[in-house]
Amino acid sequence: MASITYDKVRKVYPDGTEAIPAIDLEVKDGEFMVFVGPSGCGKSTALRMTAGLEDISSGRLYIGDDVVNAKSPQERDIAMVFQDYALYPHMTVRQNMGFALRMMRLPSDEIRRRVDEAAERLSLTALLERTPKNLSGGQRQRVAMGRAIVRQPAAFLMDEPLSNLDAKLRVQMRAEIDALQHQLGVTTLYVTHDQVEAMTMGDRVAVMKNGRIQQCAPPQELYENPANVFVAGFIGSPKMNLFHSVLRHDPDGSVRLKFGPQDLHISPASVARIRGLGTYPEGPITVGLRPESLQYTPDASGDRSIDVTVNVVEMLGNESLIHFVAPVEQASDADVRDRAQASDEEESLLAGAGSSVMVARLVPPVRLAEGQGVRLTVDTDRLYLFDAQGQALGPARTP
Repeated sequence: MASITYDKVRKVYPDGTEAIPAIDLEVKDGEFMVFVGPSGCGKSTALRMTAGLEDISSGRLYIGDDVVNAKSPQERDIAMVFQDYALYPHMTVRQNMGFALRMMRLPSDEIRRRVDEAAERLSLTALLERTPKNLSGGQRQRVAMGRAIVRQPAAFLMDEPLSNLDAKLRVQMRAEIDALQHQLGVTTLYVTHDQVEAMTMGDRVAVMKNGRIQQCAPPQELYENPANVFVAGFIGSPKMNLFHSVLRHDPDGSVRLKFGPQDLHISPASVARIRGLGTYPEGPITVGLRPESLQYTPDASGDRSIDVTVNVVEMLGNESLIHFVAPVEQASDADVRDRAQASDEEESLLAGAGSSVMVARLVPPVRLAEGQGVRLTVDTDRLYLFDAQGQALGPARTP
């Protein structure tokens, strides 16, 4: 086992395309690290550079204490599990799992011992004499995992290994991989575009965009305290509601946020918990609101209630997701960047314009009809606020 360290690792292709401007990251010995982000964000490129399948343009990559920039994949003591199982169709499960060991010219009894141990861990013992065509998708994925395990590498690298499985099997396999990794204690880099996979599997998660790590933290930290608008909108299912607003300070130390024709009130105590909010200048601001921070309160009144019209209802058994049109302009990370370049007058106009579809998660579930008018209460103690550059003002959750 070994740590993996990226020291200003950069990737530039011959045509000048900069896939990864720079990565500085230390993956601890035995840690399960997940790279997550949208397609084209550089997560697979980072993994391939770690494996030696892509050249590093500059910077240094350490596996353990050794710089491995110039080492071949075979010299790096890593094992990869791909989206494609890449099993030899004419070989049995036993032969597939032991193939790399035979290439290493290990004794036959050692190969058999390692394969048998891995098969028992992965519940493959009864399948060792079958060929891949006689296996299900989940069984084939376990064989691919077994082939990596028997090598006893310093690190596992996994590139979207569950993408070819159906939804139910994905849930089962991600639990099995997570349990197996912690049982073996092997340093693991796992690449996925599925933020649910990232949140349920990783010890830490590195959220990537445009080749840069936006934030690297334990899953719950990402969810509760996103560093910027991109992380806030990417982590969470359903995703966070993000909208443009206008901030106003009151003499008693409270803050008002524009929500269409209404104002949302943030108490002085909540203002004090959000770093920088008390002195933030009045004017445009970006607001984030988790779906679970909206409650169905038909009889409520006051400066935290909003009246909306139901657009779509998704009944999920233990909860219901209510989609509704809100009289606010939807925000995204791109919108925030553009707004930072706009004039104050233009921003004021944009903040009150437009509409967007928002989602409320209601637990216990509430049966509502499409087109029905409802009253929701906003938990303003759990709002997320972002400045003109899209950076979080501070922790937005209640301690």
